[in-house]
Amino acid sequence: MQEALIGLGGVVLGLAGSTWTTLWTNRQSRRNADADRITARQEEATREIRLALISIHHMKAKLTDPNATASPDRRQKSKKAQEELEQLIHTIDTYIFVIASAELRARLSAAMEIMWYWHLLEGRGHPVWHAVSDASECIGAYLRSEKLPEEPQEMVNLRDQAALYANPDE
Repeated sequence: MQEALIGLGGVVLGLAGSTWTTLWTNRQSRRNADADRITARQEEATREIRLALISIHHMKAKLTDPNATASPDRRQKSKKAQEELEQLIHTIDTYIFVIASAELRARLSAAMEIMWYWHLLEGRGHPVWHAVSDASECIGAYLRSEKLPEEPQEMVNLRDQAALYANPDE
């Protein structure tokens, strides 16, 4: 009788140990899968943001055409360039929310705000190019696991101006 109880105790302990090990292993697998999904989303977000920034950079001639209003054809091209810029800004805005770094999200959001209101802002150079340059530097530092660069003074000035248009009641 005593041997049967000892045997039964061994079976119960073995079953409990096996169950606990299985549950722990499954939990670790879920955590790893979640971490892999988050990493994949981060990689996709940074890739899409970089591609949009590169596309905006290549729009320089389209957005800075001094004769944009000279003819209907040029006005149409200027309008298309503005629509393309807005689409690219939407893309970046969408992917900003996936970025884990709050500091990077804030810098990218500020750059996007400048891009939204670029036609109303004043300063040295074209506001969009300052915003693209700063956003690109920040993404690069983030991907290299470096500290984000200090925000250039021109960006601070443009960000403050854009905030007046984005939040007129404040």
